[in-house]
Formats: sequence, structure tokens, C-alpha cells
Amino acid sequence: MNSGMYAALTGNINAMKRMDIISNNLANANTSGFKRDRLSFETQLSQATGNAATPPALGDTVPIFSGDRYFTDYSPGPMQQTGNTLDLAIEGDGFFTVTTPNGVAYTRQGNFQMDMTGRIVTSDGNPLSPEITIPNNATQITVGNDGTVSAYLPGETSPVTVGTLQIVDFPKPYALQKVGSALFVPADPQVLPEPTTSAAISQGAIEGANVSTISEMVMLIENTRYFEACTKVVKSFDDMAAKAANDLGKV
Repeated sequence: MNSGMYAALTGNINAMKRMDIISNNLANANTSGFKRDRLSFETQLSQATGNAATPPALGDTVPIFSGDRYFTDYSPGPMQQTGNTLDLAIEGDGFFTVTTPNGVAYTRQGNFQMDMTGRIVTSDGNPLSPEITIPNNATQITVGNDGTVSAYLPGETSPVTVGTLQIVDFPKPYALQKVGSALFVPADPQVLPEPTTSAAISQGAIEGANVSTISEMVMLIENTRYFEACTKVVKSFDDMAAKAANDLGKV
């Protein structure tokens, strides 16, 4: 295959991959605790910085843009004040610990609620780990900056501590993978989180997605134009190949 057409085709493939990522980011722009994804091209960078002076060997079929790598941006999202009692946001680094049907997972999504038994759970019904249960006769719930959950009960002059949120963190750079619903698990199951004391809990607030819809729309437009440019290049090479075949046939 013509090397120029090959480069254009790989450009089209990666433009489609980037389109999927941008579309997913935009779809989750209003999902609390969501972290946006990005796509990088390591092969292109290595050729540009390391071996640019050394031309590829004849017949080398390594695509110019084939070294793509997905990565997640863990920068904090905007803090949104809601005033809801069980809306909790982490100020600083760290994750809430929850128990899912597939095991323990970690999240920055803090729009919690109570289930029928009084447990604090995620919007998907996954309980916190360790579980925290609110008495059914509680008149008020408070969460301190240190994660202490207290409940005011009838007849009591002071609140009763019912549990403490477990906020943990992982070594940086984070080596986590998404498992849906703004949940993360370690890419290496052997990596264990450690409790963190540097984070503070803000009650009545949630962390929004770290997605800028304007920036994503700009990248969407740029990606569409890039895809169209690659398509035109492919068509040009195809037209040249067809013309060469027809003209050679007349000789």
C-alpha cells in the first residue's frame, strides 16, 4: 500500500477513536465526579523526538499514528453547592470507598442517598465501605470536614457519631481504570490505597465533571476537519492509482 495513503488511513482511524472519546466526555459533562479522557499518540511523538533523523526501513508497515494511548485527566472538577445533606465533595486528593457487586471501587462522585435500611449509598445503590447506617429517627445529619458522620436523635442534646467516611488515595501518577458510573479500580489489583488525611469533606456540595464543553466542542470541530482532510488525501491517492493503472494500460 502507498505509504501516503497508509498514513492518511491511520489518521482516519485515530480521528474516529478521538471522536468516541470526545463524545463520551460531552455526554458526561453533567455527571458529578466524572473525569475526562484523552488520547495521545506515542509513536508519532517518538518519531518526532527520538528517531526523526533515521528514516524507516523499506517496507516498514508501522503506522505513523498507531501508538495511541488512552489516559484520564484527574484534575478536580468545579465545586457545586447544592445544600443537600448527603451531597459530599472531597476537597483535595482522594476517593470515596464503595462496595460494588464486583468488589471494592473508588469514586469522586458524592451525590449519596439513603436506602430503605438507612445505609448511605451511591446513586446506583452501592454502599459506602465501611457501611454507614443512619438511624431511622434521626432529625438531622451532619458530616464534618474529617468525614465524621453524626446524627441528631430525639431527646438527645448532642449528636451521635454513626460512622466515618473512608477517604483513600493512590500513588501518583494514578494507575486506575474506569469501570462505569464514575467508579475506578486499580489497574494492578496488587496496588492498595492508603488512607489520606490531607483531604477535607464539604457537606452540601458535589464535585462536577472536569469537562469544559466549549473546549470539547472546539476539539470536536478540529477533529471533524482533520478526518475530512485525511479522507481527501485517501481519495487523492486512490484517484492517482486509478489514473496510473488506466494510463499504463494504454501504453
